[in-house]
Amino acid sequence: MLEHTIRRAFASVCAPAAVLLLAAWLGGCSGSGLSDFSFGKDRTPPPADPTQFPADYRGEIAAFMRTSLANPTKVKDAYVGTPVVKPIAGKQQYMTCVRYNPRDSANKYEGNTQNLVIFLSGKVTQFLPDDPQLCAGLAYQRFPEIESMVP
Repeated sequence: MLEHTIRRAFASVCAPAAVLLLAAWLGGCSGSGLSDFSFGKDRTPPPADPTQFPADYRGEIAAFMRTSLANPTKVKDAYVGTPVVKPIAGKQQYMTCVRYNPRDSANKYEGNTQNLVIFLSGKVTQFLPDDPQLCAGLAYQRFPEIESMVP
C-alpha cells in the first residue's frame, strides 16, 4: 500500500515536470527570444528610409506602369533616369523621371509624357506629373522594360 502511494505521488510530480521540460525544450527550437514578444501586438515595422537606394527601380517602375496605364502595350520612346537624392517637400529622397509615349485605349499614341517617380525605402511611392526642375540634369537611358510590356 505504501509503495502504491509513493508511486502515485512520484507520478503526479514527475509527469507535469516532464511535460514542462518538453515544452521548454521545443520552445527553444522556435528561434526567437522573448525580448520582442508581446501579447496582442504586432512587431513594429522598421521606419521608412527615404535615402535607401531603389536597387530594382526599373522593375518597380515597370510593374507600377503596367497597372496604371490605360494601354500598357506598345509604349514607345521610353527612357528612365538613374535615381538621385533630391529635396522633395523638405526631405531628401530618391527620385527619378520617366519619359515615354503611351497609347490610349483606342490604340493611338498620346505623345511624349514625362512623370516624376518618388521612392521610399527603395519602393515606388508616388508617380506624379512632370516637374521640370526636379527632372533636369538626370542621366537617362533606354527603358525597354516598358516598351515590351504586356497587360
